[in-house]
Amino acid sequence: MYYQTHYQGGAFVSPLPLIGYITHLLIAAFHLNMDGRGVDMVHLNDFPPSDAYFAPMWPEIAQMQGNGTKVLGMLGGAAAGTYACLTDEYFDIYYPALKDVITTYNLDGMDLDVEQSVSPQTIGRLIIQLKEDFGDAFIITLAPVASALTEGGNLSGFNYIDLEANMGQYIDFYNAQFYSGFGTFFPEDQYISIIEYDQGIDPGRVTATVLTNAANGGGYVDSDSVVKSIKNLMTKYGTEWGGVGGWEYFNSTPNSRQPWQWAIKMKAAMATQKERMVAAREFLEREGREIMASRSFRL
Repeated sequence: MYYQTHYQGGAFVSPLPLIGYITHLLIAAFHLNMDGRGVDMVHLNDFPPSDAYFAPMWPEIAQMQGNGTKVLGMLGGAAAGTYACLTDEYFDIYYPALKDVITTYNLDGMDLDVEQSVSPQTIGRLIIQLKEDFGDAFIITLAPVASALTEGGNLSGFNYIDLEANMGQYIDFYNAQFYSGFGTFFPEDQYISIIEYDQGIDPGRVTATVLTNAANGGGYVDSDSVVKSIKNLMTKYGTEWGGVGGWEYFNSTPNSRQPWQWAIKMKAAMATQKERMVAAREFLEREGREIMASRSFRL
């Protein structure tokens, strides 16, 4: 679940109700500022992460991690400029500031949302450096628009199929954006086409990110339709697929006053479908045993 809007109507939007219902919380959006100095080199939206604005958030983030939720920082997004700070010319100036933020706030990983033209060398160097500095357990995800994973529309400037072929071992999974004209999750045909495209990507490494509210962008798919696609994909891929993610938390429907209900609904849908699949498998196994027993009796 993406967590970018941290206040609504002046009140802090707590992520704690999501505990137990999501696997990963992605704090958005971290930016590198070309003209920034000191703490202003890295901003979380409009302020440095150390600003008092975020004082209520960081203790709750630690609490979520203590309860098993992995917390990542989303780097980049629609605001341009971040990745220009990570070219070879500027890398040694701005990367250390990013590294300090990751260390200070004990982030479990980074979600690289590249929505400006970036060279494969720049994104590759960043990925390798993050793994070198924080180890294999550090989670690295990328957030391409869904069409980019079949070499269609792409905001990033580099080819994701080539990136996967060359650096897939360093990328934990993709948070593919199924909205804004670059994809839809219902029906689920586009998700399947991504898994089957070219050399293919393990479905366990592709999370379908959808809009949680029509106000959050174009291409909204209501939660009931998302649930239908979840059931169909679980029938095809079982439980070993990447699941769904939401953009974004604070106003998630069907009840924007209790935005965690979206995550509860998605988890319940997956749990229900898993129970049905287990029951069906057990039924078939039981039928098979009975048939074999019947054949043995006749012999």
